Amino acid sequence: MTIQQCKYVLAIARSGSMNEAAKKLLVSQASLSAAVRELEDEFSIRIFDRSNKGVRVTKDGAEFIRYARQLIAQYEVINDRYRSENRTGIRNFAVTAQHYDFVAEAFVSYLKGLSSDYSVSLKEARTAQVIEDVTNLSADVGILAYLKEQGESYMERYLRRNGLEYREFLETKPHVFLGRQHPLSSSAVLRPDQLGDYPYVTYDQGESGPMEFSEELTENHMSRKQVRISDRATLMNLLLSTDCYTIGTGIMTSELNQGSVVAVPLDSPDVYAVALIYRADTGLSDDAERFIRALKSIAAGTRIGE
Repeated sequence: MTIQQCKYVLAIARSGSMNEAAKKLLVSQASLSAAVRELEDEFSIRIFDRSNKGVRVTKDGAEFIRYARQLIAQYEVINDRYRSENRTGIRNFAVTAQHYDFVAEAFVSYLKGLSSDYSVSLKEARTAQVIEDVTNLSADVGILAYLKEQGESYMERYLRRNGLEYREFLETKPHVFLGRQHPLSSSAVLRPDQLGDYPYVTYDQGESGPMEFSEELTENHMSRKQVRISDRATLMNLLLSTDCYTIGTGIMTSELNQGSVVAVPLDSPDVYAVALIYRADTGLSDDAERFIRALKSIAAGTRIGE
């Protein structure tokens, strides 16, 4: 099997026609058909059903195409990283994280330490996307939090099953984030039942993962009002302008917080682990280690609500 053959299969699936795919790829239809037959013979499957109306993807073909897409995506990441213009010392580093402002602050700190040419990125995403980006090599590292339990947690087992390692850099109790104007903002500790009358803000995780993928790891079933969002800017606006609240790590950078948001400890037995995840087979690069040092420093210095 070759990358080119996989690209041919994807082109045929998109076009729904051998003839149209051959035109777009600038190859003969005979060459295209031969490439598909070689794949089908190699794996003893049928990828397409052919008729005078075109081609239709089979059940085996649909599964093959899913894997082929992942393979091509990884190939493109490798090709982009090591193509000739990147061999002159340009540094590449990518992070995908859940919605934490202290991660952005750590990324800024890491960035300030770079002097040579570089191509780096930071992306905020849902939990499932964080894991997928690291698995598919779209990100060198991912940042996420999960609920610690006695023994190994669901998240830890899930990561290991997917060939990922995790390095915990912070352990913390859940805190309630509130705007300073909130009626409960001066509380020393809050119980879940005290929050029932106020809107509870959570990050929308879509339908791509189990409930353990929630970023608000301590669920408050007492809350009768629910608000789902997708970005930190909306969260900040809601906390500052309404009586909404959310539950999180108790960490916020002073530059973004400016004293307008407070974090009150929640009366809960839960403990969060915030961890950096990476592929077990590739380990951590020097840039990843530098980022971890910045992350630990920022996280240690931005605890609020304690």
